[in-house]
Parts: sequence; C-alpha cells; structure tokens
Amino acid sequence: MQNRRYRILASTALALVLTAPLVMAKNNGQSAAVPPAEQALPEPSPATATPANEAAAISNGAAAAETISPEQTAAPDPLASLDPADRAIADNIRDLMATKADKLFTSNKERAAVDSFYQNRNFAPLWLEKGVQNARAGSVIARLKDADTDGLEPGEYRTPNFADLGPHALAEAELRLTRAVLTFARHVQAGRFSYTRVSRNIELPQAAPEPADILSKMADAPDAGKALDRYSPQNEPYRRLKAMLAELRGKSTGAKGEASRQIETIVANMERWRWYPRDLGNSHVLVNQPDFTLKVMHNGGQVWTTRVVIGKPSMATPLLSETMKFITVNPTWTVPQSIVRNEYLPALAQDPTVLERMGLRVSYNGDGVTITQPPGDGNALGRVRFNFNNRFSVFQHDTPDKSLFAHEVRAYSHGCMRVQDPAKYAEVLLNIARPNEHWTAEKIRRMYGGSEQNLQIQPTVVWVHLTYQTAFVDDAGKLQMRRDIYNLDSRTLAAIKTERGNLEPAPERKREEIAGSSPRKPAPPARTGALPQPVYQ
Repeated sequence: MQNRRYRILASTALALVLTAPLVMAKNNGQSAAVPPAEQALPEPSPATATPANEAAAISNGAAAAETISPEQTAAPDPLASLDPADRAIADNIRDLMATKADKLFTSNKERAAVDSFYQNRNFAPLWLEKGVQNARAGSVIARLKDADTDGLEPGEYRTPNFADLGPHALAEAELRLTRAVLTFARHVQAGRFSYTRVSRNIELPQAAPEPADILSKMADAPDAGKALDRYSPQNEPYRRLKAMLAELRGKSTGAKGEASRQIETIVANMERWRWYPRDLGNSHVLVNQPDFTLKVMHNGGQVWTTRVVIGKPSMATPLLSETMKFITVNPTWTVPQSIVRNEYLPALAQDPTVLERMGLRVSYNGDGVTITQPPGDGNALGRVRFNFNNRFSVFQHDTPDKSLFAHEVRAYSHGCMRVQDPAKYAEVLLNIARPNEHWTAEKIRRMYGGSEQNLQIQPTVVWVHLTYQTAFVDDAGKLQMRRDIYNLDSRTLAAIKTERGNLEPAPERKREEIAGSSPRKPAPPARTGALPQPVYQ
C-alpha cells in the first residue's frame, strides 16, 4: 500500500516536471515540443518519495492549476442548446425581463411568475419556433380575438404580429402576448375589477388563476386556445348566458334596439358570475334575488324550488357563497343591534312596556342592550332557521307573515331571506345530508315547540349561493329578464367601462356598514299605547 502511494506521488511529480518546460516555453513565445522519450525521467524509488517531496509536488500542482484560463472554467451558456434563431430571441427576452419587466407586467406576482417560467426554459420563446409564430400562438391569438363571446372586449387583449420583426422586436412581441394571455385568463375567470367597485354588500371568492399555472398549461396543452377557454366559468347558468349572447348578436338589425339592452344585461350578469366559485358544488342552494326564488340543486339537477322574500332596497340581501352548517327548529330571535338602535330603543323610550307586550325580552349588560324573542308562533323567524355563517349575519328562515309570498315583487325584509315552505326545505336538505334517516316535512313539524333544536348538515357540504340574476336562461331555453331592484346592473356596467386593475380582497365590514342599508327610522308609537309594527327579518 505504501509503495502504491509513493508511485502515485512520483507520477504526479513527474507530470509537473514535464509540464513546467512547456508552460515556460509558451510564456516565452516558444513552441512547446514534446520532449523525446529518452529524456523522460526514471520513476523514482520509494526512498525518494519523502514528505518534503510530497509537499513540493502539491505546491507545484497548485501553481500549475493557476495557469488555466478563465474561459476553461466558465459555466456553459444556457442558451447554447437553442436553435440559432430562437437563441437570439431568448437573449433579448432575458434582457427585457431584466430591464423592462416592470413596464410589461405591472403585477409583482405576475412578473415573478413570468420571470421564473422563462428562466426554467432557458428563456426559450413560448410562442415562436425558429423565429416564426408557432401553432400554440395561433391558437391563443384566435381565442383572444373571440373574447367578446364571453362578454369581454377583444381590444383589451392586443395580439402582436410576429411577421418581419428582428430578434429584439420578436422578444418584446413574445412577452406582450404572454401578458395578453395572463390578462384574459384573469378577466374571464375572476372578472375585470374587484367587486368592491360595485358594492360593499358582497363577499365572494373572486379567485383569479395563478399566473404560473396559466403559463404551465399553455406550454403543456395540445391546444393552448382550448386550454385558455377553460378559464371561463363552467357552471350551467353562465354557459346558457354565453350561448344566448351569441344568439342575440346574430339577430337581424331590425331587433337591434331591444337586443342591445338584453346584451348589456347579459354581459353584466356574466361578469358577476365570475365572482363566484368555479365549482358551485354537487349539492347547493341557488337563490336568485331579482327572481325571488330559491332552488336546491343536487347531482346536476334541480330537486326543489320555492318562493322567498328578500331584503328591501334600503337593506339589500348580500351576494355571497357559504356552506350550510345546521338547521334550527324553534329558533330564538336575537334582534340585530341596528334594529335595536334604530327601531326598538326609540319605541322603548316612549313606552317602557311596549316591547314586553310584543313578547320581546330586554336585558342590560356592560355592552349595552340585548333584545330577544323566544320561540313560538309569533317569532319573527317563524319555526325554522337555516344557518350559514357570514359576516353580514343573514340567513334563511320561516316567517309568520305568509301573505307576502303572494306578491310578485317580494323585497320586504331587513336582509335575511324568508322561505315560503321551511318544513319542506328542511326535509330536502336533510335527505341530501342524512339520506338514511328518511326525513319528512311532517317529521319537522312535529318538532315545533318551545325549545331550540339543532339539526346538523355537516360534514356533508351544501353550498348556499346568493346570486343576482337579472338575466337568465330557463330550462326551456328562453331568456328571462328581471327588474334591477338593487341597481347592481347599472353599477356593474359602469365599472366594466371604467375600472381595471388587480383584484384586491374585500375589507371586513360590519353588517350596518353595507352600502345602501340605511335602516328606516320608525314612527313613534301612538299615544293610545298601540304597539309598533312587528319587525321581521
């Protein structure tokens, strides 16, 4: 083993000795000829391989290593493997991302995703091959030019012409098409602006797609245009509106006036649909406020529908998506503080017994006044309440005032939704959530009494979507139009024309801060001691 070590060291020393004249000759401008074999030094014996010789050999090896030029140690160029035409474009893409990315991509998140995407592909262009527009580019350009099929404006997604451009212009055109694709995908999935530009009475996901996910799908899809189309909402109400929009735009000019109004309303409704979850859920409740209806959907079909009363225009029912948590039979009504402050305390100040005569209980604590109404036939919530947690503190419930369901326009509540047949509604929901228990409306009614009982819906997921559809296509394929009772169409259309930007999350607000929800100030009770009119949610 020791002899082997000495031979290795001796060989190293010999190589350094032979190399030194060559390096010196090169540095002196002389040719470096290989020395003849007879001049080679004999292999040193083990006795000559001393520690001093070993240290000298290592030192000489380090000196020889210093003579290697920087070109020999430089990292390989990541663009070297690209086609020469694409290499020039890639080089310009790299420069543009370093110097102009903040102008091409205004969102930090989008800019970071684009930079990472192109770095991972050695800055090779996505939309070009050998300096020429590829099929992927052709497919997405065609889809962007048809943006109006989704009620969007094609002019907002400017597509470049790649013909007769140099490498720098091609690189910039490449990145501009990337930006157009990212913008379209965001707009068609989540909307063109934050819904807070329309109303504060909304809390919806409005989830924009991830830029990195969009780019990955564009790179991997067999047909990038079809992959891009998948970012539009896939729920049935949206798809029906999209088909109706195409039909109306194909109508003759003779019906243009009426069709233009319908088109604008459809466009506003399609914009609002983008704020909702992409998947409405296998089991979900769909409330259409302007139609005053509630539908229960399960396994792709409608299983039940009923009439509802919604909030008056001054106390509008919000738009939201939440999951049903539980059903309360014989609920106690805790009066919202807005009603306490604006309606019941003024009445109480004039007549200290008025609330007691109404069956309401008043309690005082450090936080103020709490007013409740115990279960019973006269309870403002009726006999059943349907609970889905939300920051607006609204829910669905029964009502003792059944006459309002006969009205065509049913906007009378303080924001909650009153259900015409709550026992049947509970039956439908419970048979979805707990199918082995065989619930019936009669079984629910037998539970009516004086004490609260909660029936759990979870862990089954039943979504509740409160929507605002002033235009929808019914099951017969006919376009239905409804009155814009909350003035959301006009505000949506105004925002479409003026608002653009990143989607910011909605700030948290109390129920009393909802736009347009100024509670009415009640008239004082008559001096005869007449009770104030009961307030129903």
